[in-house]
Amino acid sequence: MNLEERKGILRFPKATFERLKLYHALLSQLLIEGKQYVLSEEIAEMLRITPEQVRKDFSFLETKGKPKVGYVIKELLNELDELFGTGVDENIIIIGAGHLGSALANYKGFKNIGIRVAAIFDNDPNKIGTMVGELMVLPLKDLSRVIRRFRVKIAAICVPENAAQQVADLLVSHGIKALWNFSTRILDVPEDIIVQNEDITRGLLGLKHMLAEKERIEAESVNKKQNLTSK
Repeated sequence: MNLEERKGILRFPKATFERLKLYHALLSQLLIEGKQYVLSEEIAEMLRITPEQVRKDFSFLETKGKPKVGYVIKELLNELDELFGTGVDENIIIIGAGHLGSALANYKGFKNIGIRVAAIFDNDPNKIGTMVGELMVLPLKDLSRVIRRFRVKIAAICVPENAAQQVADLLVSHGIKALWNFSTRILDVPEDIIVQNEDITRGLLGLKHMLAEKERIEAESVNKKQNLTSK
């Protein structure tokens, strides 16, 4: 079951929850740049949404802004950090040492949100024993040992579609509670298992559709202007 579909887990609408993640990234950037306060209008302009939407989203939070001053960035970030659990270290494992799995294992940004990659696994004999960054690729037979030792609850699935369900079943059987699924397979898992799907294909299809619509609207606008000029 997808994270946003789990009843009782999120206390926000799905769209609001997704925007809160964007706000967290933006506020972190502004704080690094030395900014202390931010107006809803400024956030709206940077994210191309309305100030009313920003204020509505922030109404779910305890941190409140002040007229003409705005929100204290550090206070907002502290509340969002608590919401997303960035101050609590969590070990994750990665299944699949291909290009995607290796890229995740080498991603330096995880440490900023309290995530540590404890291990990376593969069933390819040619990859087992090789190094991905500072991690040695381990065989799947070591799953149970690593999960117990590092108290792992989250696993990233970076394997081909035809292997994803089998990998998910294996992970669940070893006590994994949340799956970060990068395969295109829709996983069949027990009700108490949280799944976050990151389907790159569906994301690109969305971009292609929006780009085509944008080009269609622009073409219609040009044609309309040409027709008016010709009259």
